[in-house]
Amino acid sequence: MTLKAIVDKMGRPSSLLSYIGAVALFLMMSITTVDVVGRYLFNAPILGVYEMTEYLVLLLIFSFLAVTQSSKSHITVDIVASFLPRKFQIYMEMFTHLLCFLLMCLIAWMGFEKALDLMATKDTPPNLGIPMYPFAFFLVLGCILMCIEYLRDLLQLIIQRKELSGS
Repeated sequence: MTLKAIVDKMGRPSSLLSYIGAVALFLMMSITTVDVVGRYLFNAPILGVYEMTEYLVLLLIFSFLAVTQSSKSHITVDIVASFLPRKFQIYMEMFTHLLCFLLMCLIAWMGFEKALDLMATKDTPPNLGIPMYPFAFFLVLGCILMCIEYLRDLLQLIIQRKELSGS
């Protein structure tokens, strides 16, 4: 089986998380709106909104990281790179993707250790009884999916390099 066939068969599991991110965004907007209305009209804010918003922001960000990478929607600055030969651009992208892959692996590893620690200590925020560790595990899941996307992109760049050099 060729490298190109392997890359083509790799699925995109990260797209499923976009629904979780959309729900998190909707809930965050709703909770904040209800809290503001309750605070200023009825002088009765919702207890724990700050913590709920923190959790929802985490869900939002780590739901869309890999999805954004798979659609190539992250911001890139290529003012200088666009003037370089295509072969050199591919090598720069390969280096960048490899570095990002390694950093996301490190974040996933450290996040996993933190999630295990939170699970062992049963940490909860002061105003809510919701444990923190499921959200830390979600961070790890988002990082792992991002690593998969970087690995996929890196393999595609290797294929492009091979096609460009004619091998």
